[in-house]
Amino acid sequence: MRKLNPEKIKEIIRSNIKGIDAIEVIPVVSLKAAARKVFQSINKGYIPESYNWDRKKTEHAYSYKNYKSWAKSIIVAAKYYYTDEEYPKEKQTGRIARFTWRNNYRYLSFKLEEAVKAISKIYRVPVKSEVLSNYTSIPEKLLFSYSGIAEFGKNCVLINRQMGSFFIIGEALTDLVFDFDEAGVLTPPDFSICGECDRCLTSCPTGAIPRSGEIDINRCFQYISENLILMPPEYREKWGSRLYGCSICIEVCPYNNNLEPWAEKHSIGYVGQGMDLISVLKIPVKDWTRTFSHNQIGIHDRMALIKNVITSLGYLKFKKSLDSLYPYLYHENEVIRAYTAWAIGNINTKTGKKRLSSRYKEETSKTVREEIITFL
Repeated sequence: MRKLNPEKIKEIIRSNIKGIDAIEVIPVVSLKAAARKVFQSINKGYIPESYNWDRKKTEHAYSYKNYKSWAKSIIVAAKYYYTDEEYPKEKQTGRIARFTWRNNYRYLSFKLEEAVKAISKIYRVPVKSEVLSNYTSIPEKLLFSYSGIAEFGKNCVLINRQMGSFFIIGEALTDLVFDFDEAGVLTPPDFSICGECDRCLTSCPTGAIPRSGEIDINRCFQYISENLILMPPEYREKWGSRLYGCSICIEVCPYNNNLEPWAEKHSIGYVGQGMDLISVLKIPVKDWTRTFSHNQIGIHDRMALIKNVITSLGYLKFKKSLDSLYPYLYHENEVIRAYTAWAIGNINTKTGKKRLSSRYKEETSKTVREEIITFL
């Protein structure tokens, strides 16, 4: 097959596939130099041990894993997700980060699969491909930066001058051969799009952005919301009413002010802007999958979300939640018991303290006992 024209392929995709808001075709550019940045983050302890991410895995991912033997080009695409929907105002409602209101990753993956099929049909050739979006070890953001669709912000989030940071990305690695002018060189981000602005650094509640282009994942509320881990009490005091995710560093960015809310309100994986916190505690295990299975929330540990709910109720000092919290003092998981003890203690009622005192006498976990004793 002759070498294809990248502009022609983009025209085909735009003409045949609706729902992709930005598209570019790039070569399989070398990422070896970019891997050094990851090595630095590993050495600084910015990547949690739970990731099980080491130098070997980085080298594997940044050499395109098992796709290297056949991938010749990459179609990168973006889906804008900013709508006129608003966060819930009810105090007892747990907020879900905007990018998670619906599953735009799955939406975009479907569109990229359609795009590859359209190309195959028009050129009458089989196309080998692999569509990826979200939670992939392939460094998607670097590919987007190379494509010119977006630039790195100081918070390591991509910025597009028309869509701000309210878009998600995906890519299709293909065996299509294109007539690229030249392979080009992947240059490190210079954050020039941000200028002197550092709102994302100063607004992060836990200081998870120590400097431009660096994220201490251990301190990031997004990471904490996804995992069943015990965060320091000082973080809980800044937690707010989160159910899942954090996007403060995105929301304070000037590029995300005054955007037009023209994104499609599709129904794939839709969970909404938030949920009543007590109601989430009462969702039966058998119904949990049905509630979240089509959304990215569903890939995470159910108890990590329960932990978020318990923390939010404690932060809000929501007394009406106590009857729903008490059973979790006896949960099999000590992390859940620890958060529950903190929440009940923070709500600060006489009945709550009596419950904590009673539990303290029976509790065998040092971690939980330390949580309880601070309120007795």
